[in-house]
Amino acid sequence: MVIAGMAWVVTIVGILFPATGHAGESNPRSAPPLPRLVRAGQGDTPETLASRYLNDAGKAWTIVEYNGVDAFTEGQAVLIPMAPFRRGGLASDGYQTVPVLAYTDIAESPGEPGQIARTDFEAQLAWLKENNFNSIRPEDLIAFMDFTGQLPRRAVLISVDTQSRHFFDFGLPLLQKYGFTATLFVATRGVGRKSAMTWEQLEMLQQMGFTIGCRGRGGRSLTRRQKGQRSEDHFKWMAAELRQAKQTIEIRLGTACKFLACPEGDTNELLVAAAVKIGYTAIFSRKTEVIPFFGDRYAIPRIVIDPRTTLSSFADQMTPMNQAELN
Repeated sequence: MVIAGMAWVVTIVGILFPATGHAGESNPRSAPPLPRLVRAGQGDTPETLASRYLNDAGKAWTIVEYNGVDAFTEGQAVLIPMAPFRRGGLASDGYQTVPVLAYTDIAESPGEPGQIARTDFEAQLAWLKENNFNSIRPEDLIAFMDFTGQLPRRAVLISVDTQSRHFFDFGLPLLQKYGFTATLFVATRGVGRKSAMTWEQLEMLQQMGFTIGCRGRGGRSLTRRQKGQRSEDHFKWMAAELRQAKQTIEIRLGTACKFLACPEGDTNELLVAAAVKIGYTAIFSRKTEVIPFFGDRYAIPRIVIDPRTTLSSFADQMTPMNQAELN
């Protein structure tokens, strides 16, 4: 609604307010804020409305899901959800699950173990786009697991365990083409070396909305104890590796490093204890499972995608919902 040139917002209880408030302002009472009823302006899209009222164009999916449509005409009434409305992805017929994908690297002509071809990566991204998946960040997943946030009905977290320049040259353009983001877990000693990304390139990715996590300094398993090494010494070495890698990323990129991918997928109770003590808020492993909101944030499974993964098997593993009767 527009009155004398000013945009106005109406809550669903019918009280008129100027549209000058900030997204996330709390209700004087403890109840979550009510959705806001607005009128779409000329050229408005879910993205422009999300940017205007939620301060984040990336939350356009919440407007789409709440209203059940993905396009608006001028003057059309639109409800803007100001708080999560489907915590935990719970539904009458089951609960939401999230596939977390683990890539090793993307290359034009794969030559290293685990690398997948650029053409295969594009086919997988195209399938995700065609099937209405939205990429999320680790922060989004943790809020979902903490029952404080919600995710798109078809959410996927794309992660790549690399600091290779191949990702920057081949993976990044494809992710941009299909509108996805990703999380990179880097081994800090490899950054800046020949055929690797520089810290400046990682900072650029971070500014573009990519998350930079850690997989230790060298990217090698931290759970294998050297012959004759005492458990206490092994734990101290493991903790030092995790701490120094975390500090390097924080100093170089100027932001907290909160997420760890277990190097080579190897984990145990000692690694988890050390990582939690140092300040990592989530740990990602490698296990072919999807994760619900009640999963373990220190053992988040990731589905390994490698050259053996066909498009059919890829699709079979993208299960956004677990059917179950919830009483």
